[in-house]
Amino acid sequence: MPSQVRLSLFQCLYILDILSWSCWNCGFIPATLNEPSLSANNMWPQTPRHTSLVLALLGIGSAAYLPRDSSSLAVKIPTASAAATSAQIDSSFCGFAFEEASFVRYAQDDDGKANAFSANLINAVTNRTGGDPIIRLGGTSPDYGKYLPGQKEPALPVAEQNNYQDVGHTTIGPSYWDLTHNFPGAKYMVQVPLATTNVSETIAWAQSAVNGIGLGNIHSIQPGNEPDLYADDYRGEGGIELHPPQYQGDLSNETYVGNWTKYADAILGAVDLPKGRFFTAFDVATRFGDAVQEEAYILDVETCFKLGIDEKNIIKEVSHHYYQRNAGTASDLAAGLMDTSVTHYHLDQYKGHISYLKENQPEVPFILNEVGNSLFKTNSYEFQNRLGSALWQVDFYLYSMVIGIARINYQQIMHAGYDLWLPVASAGYEAQVFSNFYSQPFVADFIGSSGNTTVAKLDIGNNAQANLHVYGAYEGDTAKRIAIANLNYWNKTSSGVDRPSVTLDLSVPEGVQSVKVYHLNSPLGAGAAADTITYGGSQWTYNSLGKEVKNVRNDTETIAVKDGVASVTVQNSEAVLVWL
Repeated sequence: MPSQVRLSLFQCLYILDILSWSCWNCGFIPATLNEPSLSANNMWPQTPRHTSLVLALLGIGSAAYLPRDSSSLAVKIPTASAAATSAQIDSSFCGFAFEEASFVRYAQDDDGKANAFSANLINAVTNRTGGDPIIRLGGTSPDYGKYLPGQKEPALPVAEQNNYQDVGHTTIGPSYWDLTHNFPGAKYMVQVPLATTNVSETIAWAQSAVNGIGLGNIHSIQPGNEPDLYADDYRGEGGIELHPPQYQGDLSNETYVGNWTKYADAILGAVDLPKGRFFTAFDVATRFGDAVQEEAYILDVETCFKLGIDEKNIIKEVSHHYYQRNAGTASDLAAGLMDTSVTHYHLDQYKGHISYLKENQPEVPFILNEVGNSLFKTNSYEFQNRLGSALWQVDFYLYSMVIGIARINYQQIMHAGYDLWLPVASAGYEAQVFSNFYSQPFVADFIGSSGNTTVAKLDIGNNAQANLHVYGAYEGDTAKRIAIANLNYWNKTSSGVDRPSVTLDLSVPEGVQSVKVYHLNSPLGAGAAADTITYGGSQWTYNSLGKEVKNVRNDTETIAVKDGVASVTVQNSEAVLVWL
């Protein structure tokens, strides 16, 4: 070709791609050819046909096609000492939590046997890190509940997918604690009532739990749930009065410390517990919207410690609860959960508590022991349980590690829309794994099994997209895994454009010759339900009884390192885990 008209391959691609789009817009190429298709075998979006035609004319396979709107960012992966990494991450960071009555359904199947489906799903997470499952049993219902020694049923009323936790009427019997043995190796955070003014009720819960669970399987005793919401006029389900004199009313820092220490002393005086730190304290309710800054000072950690809440050195951890907002609909998913500025700003409210404990009570970690993405009395699965909410959970966990949160216990209630799985068939819904579960093996793999992982949020420059974040997992001074969370919203049925992507040029540690990339994704995008989501090509289903089904999708990549750089492409509404 004469030099004056010589074009590079990429210039040819660019010109022909414009021509193909022009032909499509003018009607010369049918509009149907522009629609991405799904392979029946792997459910992966194929290259648009008009672009494939252009590539075919040039003799280039579709695997070489890059989306026209892709961009690249240079990301340096520093050493741990240069990155200012977090404290060591607990192998049990990914914890679990169950509302009191709901735990019965998660722990046993409809035949009264141990629920293997639940057990396998928990193991699918904890086996990746080697940590013990730490399970919290609690919520508002047991704080106003009663222990009945003569009750044969584990808990009443029975929890279902379509009923709400019965605050003011929940009762448990001795057989409740027997169900804890259905998850071998688990350690339990046992909530006991603080809301009641009858301290004998609290002692009965604690003693029966010790008898039924066994001290070796108890992680901590937790008096109370969201005591900052106790009120002089509080009412439960059906309008039942749950206020003074039978129950606590409004509490200040001073009266909370006085009540908490009184009840903890009563438990210690009546129940044979190990010496030392064995109690969880605070359990403050979430705030959001205009009230989010209250997270920083309601039942203030520094104030309460100075008032003597830990005078006897018995507090094992300080806990708060987290929900991002009230649940919305599918159209709210992008702004409601996938705007990471909202998530990070909310989590940043805890930094003062974390800093105080680190400097003054370094043996007492700060945890979130009840977490869900949003609150709703029933459920809104189209908002609370889609790929977008699973990606929210990935970024939420990773950013939490960075700022010093020591563990997260993710809440499950039979009726809640944000659950990880539905353990049994209920109210017309089949037992199933929900989208949100897929965040858990991803995060567990990021933590790894070494027991000495630290993490850092990596700098990707000022020109990066707002909802794109990169995190490094370090062992010693060297990065071992990189998580990339792209929460920029794309949904196949509503976005109206081809799926955007971004390429990150990772400057990997010396000696790394290739990297392996595992995708958390669905071809349908942010609005996808669990049936089209895979992580590392795998799915977890009720049909597999919660065990991993591999090779559902063949999207795991091995990428060669060139000149010290591994180029990893991440689509909008996708997370990837890069093993170095």
